[in-house]
Amino acid sequence: MGLAGALVLLLGGCDALATDKTPERTKNGINELELTVTGRPTPGSLATTEHVLARLKARDAEGLAEFAREDGETKNDAKRWVARWGDAAQRPATAAFSLGEKDASVDVRFTGERATLSLLLMPQDESDAYADEYVVVLREDQ
Repeated sequence: MGLAGALVLLLGGCDALATDKTPERTKNGINELELTVTGRPTPGSLATTEHVLARLKARDAEGLAEFAREDGETKNDAKRWVARWGDAAQRPATAAFSLGEKDASVDVRFTGERATLSLLLMPQDESDAYADEYVVVLREDQ
């Protein structure tokens, strides 16, 4: 009994031994975004948009691909997005959200950029009508 209790305490307390107390928003770059939001995003659509913009700002194509829908050319599309939008993502942005029945569209305007980055967010799990987790469709970039 004593060994089982010690094991539970050891495994349960592993996080207590972690020394990195950096907030998650700082670790993943979202805290550094200068983002104004219009429309009515859900927590999931806002989080996905923030992650996409943070990856663009960091010029991290591999990280961007992690938030994308898998459709064959995801890694190449992510590299193309970083090449196109990486410089613009260094500036403040406004994200205008429009929610559809299942998907969400977000038009992102970066200060000083004439073009608009249009994001199409699709449910990560289309079989769960109540899930609020999204992936970005990289192939829709113009």
